[in-house]
Amino acid sequence: MTQDDFKFITGMTTSYTDEQWNQILQSASIRLASFLCLDELPTPLPADLEELLANFIAGVISHQGAGAEIESKQVRNFTVNFRESTAANAFALIAQQYGDTIERWSECELGVHVSDKPRRCCR
Repeated sequence: MTQDDFKFITGMTTSYTDEQWNQILQSASIRLASFLCLDELPTPLPADLEELLANFIAGVISHQGAGAEIESKQVRNFTVNFRESTAANAFALIAQQYGDTIERWSECELGVHVSDKPRRCCR
């Protein structure tokens, strides 16, 4: 995927060098493949998987260098500060928006497997 392809899919303009873009693309491809429980993404990328990868990259870029959000909680006479990853929230949103594509390409075994054999009990 080129930066022009990325711009076409996401509408985001980037100005990375070819070396920087390849590093971002490689890292995002590895993370997405891992997320989908694949050894690697298929080549060439089908259109729906390319769109998912582009938006996965957009999530990384949009939170690049952004500080974590801080939420303060006061408990009796002291305050506790929690840091929440905004990037994690972005990936959760991508997973929500592209659930059909993720389900189609995911090799992860999720959910409960129920045996079709009748249950038997000892006497």
